[in-house]
Amino acid sequence: MIDRFSEEAIWACTTCFACVDACPVHIEHVPKLTDARRHLVMEAAQFPDELQGVFENLERNSNPWGFGAHTRSDWAEGLELKVGEPAEYLFYVGCAGSFDNRNKQVSRTLARLMQQAGVDFSILGEAEMCNGDLARRSGNEFLFQMLAEMNVAALQEAGVQKIVTACPHCFHTLGKEYGDYGGDFDVVHHTQLLAELREQGKLKVSDRDTTLTYHDPCYMGRIDDSHEAPRKALGGEILEMHRCRDKTFCCGAGGARMWIEEDADKRVNLIRAQEALDTGADEVGTGCPFCMTMLTDGMKTLGSETQVRDVSEIMAEQLEA
Repeated sequence: MIDRFSEEAIWACTTCFACVDACPVHIEHVPKLTDARRHLVMEAAQFPDELQGVFENLERNSNPWGFGAHTRSDWAEGLELKVGEPAEYLFYVGCAGSFDNRNKQVSRTLARLMQQAGVDFSILGEAEMCNGDLARRSGNEFLFQMLAEMNVAALQEAGVQKIVTACPHCFHTLGKEYGDYGGDFDVVHHTQLLAELREQGKLKVSDRDTTLTYHDPCYMGRIDDSHEAPRKALGGEILEMHRCRDKTFCCGAGGARMWIEEDADKRVNLIRAQEALDTGADEVGTGCPFCMTMLTDGMKTLGSETQVRDVSEIMAEQLEA
C-alpha cells in the first residue's frame, strides 16, 4: 500500500471517516491508512518532523504540549472539586481541557454547570493521562497501548465506572477502544449529560437572543452518530450548515493533523469556517476542544470576529438564576 500512495497522501488523512461513509462498496479506507502510518512510524521511522516532539512529550509527560503532570489540575483552582475521590462520575478532562488556555475555560464552565445541577463528580488530577488517541491516529501504536494500559489501571484503581468528558476523542477512545485493554466504562460526552440535565429541569436555560450555527465534531456527529444531544442541550433554532449531523465536514484537526503544518492553500479549517459564516449566524457552537481551536483560527484568518464557543459556555450564559 505504501508503494501505491505518497507519504503526503497518507499523512493528509484527518480520520474523519467521510470517505468510509460515502463509499458505495463499503471500503474502510481509514483503518488502512492508519496501518500505513504504523508502518511508517514503527518500522520505517518516517513521519512528519512535528510529530517527533509530540511523541516525546506524550512519553515523558503524557500530554502533547509537554507540560508537567503536576499542573494538570491547575485549571480547577478555586472550584473545590473532588480529586481522586469516589463519585458517580469521573470528569475526564483531557489534555486540551487541562492545558490549553482557551479550553481550560470550558473545563471550568462545565464543572460549574455540573455543580449547579447537583452532579456528583470528581477528577483524577495529576493521575490523569492522555487517552492516547493522538498516538494511535498518528501510527504510534506502541505508545497508544502503553497509555491505554496505564490509564485503565488508574481508572480501575479509582473505582471509576461512569465517565463524562468534553472531548469527542476522549469519548470515543475511552468508550469504544479501551475495552480491548480491560477498560469497561460507561462514557458520556458532556453534551449528552447537559441535554439530560436540561430535560430533567436541573439546568434551566432561557432562550438565546443571538442566532447560532452548530459544528458537529466528526467523532461525535459521524463516527459515533451522536448529533441530537448538543442540539437538545442548546435548545432553540439552529441555523444548520449544509454539511451537518452525520454528514458533517471536518475541522481539519483529526488524525494528528492538529500538530502537522498544512500548506496555506489546503487548510480544511478555512473551508469549514466559511461554511459557518455562510449561514449568517451570530456565533458558532461546537463540542470539541480541537474543533474550537481550528474554527477560531479559521475565523481569524478569514477576517471575521464571529465567536466559536463550546455548548457548555453558550448554556451557561443563558442559565436562569
